Amino acid sequence: MNPFNNFDKFSSLEKKWITTQSELVGLDGKNKDINIELMEDGRPRAIAFFDIDGTLAHLSAIHGKAIAKLFPDQEPGELEQTYYKGFKLGNSFREFDRMRGIYIDGHTDWKDPEVYLRDRFKPNAKQIDEPKYFAHNIAAAILEEYGKIAAQICDELYEKNPVEFEKSNIVPIFKLAQMYSRLGIPMVGFTANAKVFVEKLAKYLRLSDLFLDIATDEMMVGGGRK
Repeated sequence: MNPFNNFDKFSSLEKKWITTQSELVGLDGKNKDINIELMEDGRPRAIAFFDIDGTLAHLSAIHGKAIAKLFPDQEPGELEQTYYKGFKLGNSFREFDRMRGIYIDGHTDWKDPEVYLRDRFKPNAKQIDEPKYFAHNIAAAILEEYGKIAAQICDELYEKNPVEFEKSNIVPIFKLAQMYSRLGIPMVGFTANAKVFVEKLAKYLRLSDLFLDIATDEMMVGGGRK
């Protein structure tokens, strides 16, 4: 659904408000109504894009447990730090191609992300980032499994202690998003995480109250952010 298909209809000189439905599901199982203000030309004053992980919320409580379950034979602390170093790679397909190379194929030198980029990614970028290639499909399967694990951890964490999700919010950025919402500025999130995991984050972090949608690696052409 594209909420901006009908913007050209609003051509009067007065500002108008429209309501469109978020693609994200809230805690009540419903898609929230998002109010958007249109300017004189029939378009919003701006569109805001927010990264989720590390910008709107700290998710280490989930990532640490999830990566330990995915690679259970590794020392958890070292494993977690190695995983976080891969966040600079730009998308999860590269991250999990690297993690598989380190902990399954024995390329311990890839613990340095720059070595991974030089020796593995740059010579094989297309095969890692784009569907229908073997390396990409392997990384995508690991991403899918990681997403399922992380989603389950979200459910368990919310059931035991929902306040933890409130504590994970990065307050200044969250308040900025709330201000944009009051101003009627449409917002979209993006993240290098699996859709099944992001759906839980949208629900428990109440991002469904603010954002039209959140783009995940599965939705981004060519593997997402470059």
